[in-house]
Amino acid sequence: MLFKYKARTATGAISNGTREATNEAAAITWLREQGWSPIHVEAQHGFGEALQGGGEKSSLLSGDLFPQKVTLKDKNVLFKQMATMVNAGITIAATMDLLASQIENKTLAKAVGEIRDAVSGGVTTAAAFARHPKVFSALEIALIRAGEEGGVLDISLARLATFVEAQYTLQKKVKSAMMYPSVIIFFTLLTVVALCVFIVPTFKKAFAGMGITKMPALTAAVFGISDFLKAYWFLIPVPFIILVIALKQANKTEEGKKVLDRARINAPIFGDIVFKSILARSFRTFATLVTAGVSILDAIEMSAGVADNWVVGEAFRTMKERAQVGVMLSVTVKEQKIFPSMVAHMLAVGEETGQIDDVLSKVADWYDVELDEKIKGLTSMIEPIVIVFVGLVVGLVVASIFVPIIQAMQTFM
Repeated sequence: MLFKYKARTATGAISNGTREATNEAAAITWLREQGWSPIHVEAQHGFGEALQGGGEKSSLLSGDLFPQKVTLKDKNVLFKQMATMVNAGITIAATMDLLASQIENKTLAKAVGEIRDAVSGGVTTAAAFARHPKVFSALEIALIRAGEEGGVLDISLARLATFVEAQYTLQKKVKSAMMYPSVIIFFTLLTVVALCVFIVPTFKKAFAGMGITKMPALTAAVFGISDFLKAYWFLIPVPFIILVIALKQANKTEEGKKVLDRARINAPIFGDIVFKSILARSFRTFATLVTAGVSILDAIEMSAGVADNWVVGEAFRTMKERAQVGVMLSVTVKEQKIFPSMVAHMLAVGEETGQIDDVLSKVADWYDVELDEKIKGLTSMIEPIVIVFVGLVVGLVVASIFVPIIQAMQTFM
């Protein structure tokens, strides 16, 4: 049987290829004989075998056309329970067996069940997790691998649970900061559309019946918008759909992603929140990986990926490139304009004392505090801005209706 594999060589490079073997365990044994660490091994099946059940069923046939999303909260609970059970001396296979029946999220429960089967068949824990890249990130797999190879899997799992919980908390902070103004603006626009479609036409007919033909510019503009929305209401979502599609397509190109990522962190009001959340997430990742024993270079590479922003990712990639030729991290960070000088000073202290992992954690904590302060300030600032915006929009619509009425009353008087 032919097996497709992905493994890390003795030099740290990633090797992809295929190997003929009697079963999966034999393929893994061969990889280890080469001095390589298996990351992912799977059997290759033809289309006919897949339909007949000779391999894994397709997501369509297995009823997973729309799989349930696995959230950070789901994974946080999983890793906490795993850490507790492994620390108590329960084997990974038994742990996953117990958890598979308790997890409510179907996607995660299925993945855990398959990990249990793989571990029972002799696959390493990290390699078993690596078979589910859509559920578990490369960072999570790296932490599990580091703990497994160092014989401290329970500690790595506990550290991973803490990390995922911090990421979940950060995610909630950013979402809550953006949710309030977004909801208010949405309902304001919805109210304006409702006024223009249902209320304004009534007044237009009334004005026509009163013989008022000459309208103020504001009233004429609102009536024009009302006529358009009433006739083409079904086109209202089109601009938003086009915008979303255009942004997604642009994000798929390198130049487009650069432009959009710069725009995200430079946007007024929300840009600084997005920027600080990205840096908090990246440095937290960096600190967690280094503490777990992952090499500095690998940790920087994964932190760049976690950033999910070209600007920040490029800064981390520059750190890696220069670290490979012996340049200290603090020197590179000092030269990067996107990092405050305080971060470079803290890293310099960490490099001098040999406590780079502690310093990185403090940098992540500092960005968390900065983000909290920014969100509190934004919340207090955004409320009056939103109130003024709502008042102006609704006030303009109301004024457009009452100005002609007042003018007509003055004429009769």
